[in-house]
Amino acid sequence: MTAAQLRRGRDLLGWSEDDLALRANVDAQSIRQFEAGQYPPSAQQRAAIRGALVAAGVELTDGAAPDARLRPDDAPDKGIPPSELTTENDR
Repeated sequence: MTAAQLRRGRDLLGWSEDDLALRANVDAQSIRQFEAGQYPPSAQQRAAIRGALVAAGVELTDGAAPDARLRPDDAPDKGIPPSELTTENDR
């Protein structure tokens, strides 16, 4: 997940940094610093942030131009990839 994907995902959901921090159980300052390119989040923080966005219906895309989009209502929830599961986001 890139900082741009994080910002885009929050924008799609209409969430502030504080909203996402609450849902991901991560410090809001960490989110602000990650988005500003000042702080790389830990693997646990990154997984928790990603998990909160995915649970809310955001799909993060990979490839040459990583982006974020809302998952169509009829699309299955792919969940969090096993490689990104932690005790923090295994819910």
